[in-house]
Amino acid sequence: MDEARRGHADFLRTLSVLYVEDDAEVRGQLARFLERRVKRLVVADNGRLGLDAFRADHHDIVITDIKMPEMDGLQMAAHIKAASRDVPIIVITAYSDRDYLIRAIELGVNRYVTKPIDPDALVEAIYRAVEVRFQQEEIDRANRRVRDTLEQTVMAMARAIELRDPYTDGHQKRVALLAAAIAEDMGLALESIDGIRLGALIHDVGKIQVPTEILSKPGRLRDEERSIVRLHAKAGEELLGDIDFPWPIGQMVLHHHERLDGSGYPDGLKGNELTLETKIIAVADVVEAMSSHRPYRAALGLEAAIAELRQGSGHLYDSRVVDSCLRVLERQPELLKQP
Repeated sequence: MDEARRGHADFLRTLSVLYVEDDAEVRGQLARFLERRVKRLVVADNGRLGLDAFRADHHDIVITDIKMPEMDGLQMAAHIKAASRDVPIIVITAYSDRDYLIRAIELGVNRYVTKPIDPDALVEAIYRAVEVRFQQEEIDRANRRVRDTLEQTVMAMARAIELRDPYTDGHQKRVALLAAAIAEDMGLALESIDGIRLGALIHDVGKIQVPTEILSKPGRLRDEERSIVRLHAKAGEELLGDIDFPWPIGQMVLHHHERLDGSGYPDGLKGNELTLETKIIAVADVVEAMSSHRPYRAALGLEAAIAELRQGSGHLYDSRVVDSCLRVLERQPELLKQP
């Protein structure tokens, strides 16, 4: 056996197969052939029983004859595809069954094998039908590993900030909680919510480059010190460098101090020049900063933060984001609770 065929054989032994055939002699012969080659084989003698077997325990692939009593193979295939579109189905047909073959193609049946059945052709059809699905699963697993690595990168950055500046660390964590809750309230997709949460978790990462004596200074900052602190947005974007996040995290970090009217920094962006993710983090950032203690001042309180949002809604802060934030705070005021 050459290497490719050996690989096929090993692959087939990982599969759970449903085989549906009403002819007892054909069913017995092909079942004996298949059960020596696949991990698990379930056999049914008509489409109704085959559908029941599939619903009871989904399989990696379905092989079915077409003409059967009670429910034919294509009726069964239609039900299976409606429930699990990705499950490959192979139909066994005769060349004379042209109308059935057209129906099979319309249903999305993956492959067909003609009668009389060539066992080697059937094995090849099984391998080819399932190969695409399993390759996609491998791609999905690889993408998840990349996503996990990126999240770990973000968490490592957050821990680095925590070690250097506990105030900034706690602030970022609470902003992340609030920003994710706002995004969820606005009905954003889970993918977008994850990106906003991670962007908020390191939105002040550039403060790593701000001298500690400025960050922890108990009194009012001088103008030149405020200018240094303002550099953190650009510094944060530069620290992230060429990390290929699936979300616009660099923009979130760079622009979280921008305002709708262009009065923010560092680029003075206005209105639609700001992404929705940035607008959400900007609102969450303001609320948390005002309602929490800082080295240079006591907490202003949640009521003052809410008043700021209402006053700035529509010209400093996106009104939709403000409305969602107010709803979230009414439902979950504990989000901003400090340890």
